[in-house]
Amino acid sequence: MANAAQLPRRFAFCPVLACFLGALLFVSCGKQSSAPEGQVTATTNSAPLPKVAAGPGPNEKVCFECRGQGTVACRAPGCTNGQVDCPGPCLKLSKGVWIHMTVAGHDPSELWQKFPNQSGGGGYQAWSQNHVGEVIVYTNGVAVNIGKCKVCGGTGKVKCDVCKGTGRQTCPVCNGTKFVPLAWTPTNNPWFNSQPDLIWLKDGRVFLGRVAVAIGEERTIITRDKQTLHMKASDILPKADTNPPAAKTSSSK
Repeated sequence: MANAAQLPRRFAFCPVLACFLGALLFVSCGKQSSAPEGQVTATTNSAPLPKVAAGPGPNEKVCFECRGQGTVACRAPGCTNGQVDCPGPCLKLSKGVWIHMTVAGHDPSELWQKFPNQSGGGGYQAWSQNHVGEVIVYTNGVAVNIGKCKVCGGTGKVKCDVCKGTGRQTCPVCNGTKFVPLAWTPTNNPWFNSQPDLIWLKDGRVFLGRVAVAIGEERTIITRDKQTLHMKASDILPKADTNPPAAKTSSSK
C-alpha cells in the first residue's frame, strides 16, 4: 500500500475543488428558467392599433369645412372655448343693464348693475362686474347678495352641452370622417343645402343669413358671420329655386 504522504501534491486540493463545484451547481439549479420566447412576446406586445385612413379614397377629397381634422369650433349659441353662460339666477354680463358709475374706490371703467328698492321710496343697490356669478335676491324689498351661484360655483359659466367643454364639435359636413365626395363644394353640399337660412342670389352667390330689413324693394341681409348686405328683392331667388341637396358619391377605401 502506498503511503499517503507520497501522493502527488495536486491531489491534496481535490476535496476543496469538489465543494466549490457543488456550490456552483446548487446556485445554477436555484435560478428560475426564463419563459419561452413565444410567451414573452405574447405578454409584452400590445394590441394592434386600429387602422387609420391615410388619405381620401376614390372620388373623395379632404373636407373643406374641417380641413381634414374631423372637428370644427363649437357652433352652439353662446359657446366660447367650451363655456356658455350659467343657466342659474346669478349675475351675468349678458343679462340685465350694465352701466358705468362713479363709485369711490373703484375704477371708472367698471360696469355696474342697479337693483332699485321695491319699497317705493326710491334708492337702489348696485353690484359691479366683479360680482358676476353671485346671486342677488330681494329681501323685504331690498336687493341682497346671497353669495356664489350653486350652479356654476360663482364663475358665471358652465360647460357647453354640445361640445362638453372642449370647444370643438364633430364637423357637420363630413360627420367626422375628414373626407367628402369630390363633387361637394362649400356652398353645395347636403349640410349647407339643408340650412333654413340659405339665401341664393340670381348672380350665383349663395350664403347663410336672414333678411333683417325690408322696405319696398330694398332688402338688408345679415349673414351668419355678421356681414351686412344691401340688395333688391328681385335679386333674391325664391326658396324653391335654390340649389338641390348634393348627392353623396359612394366610394370604397
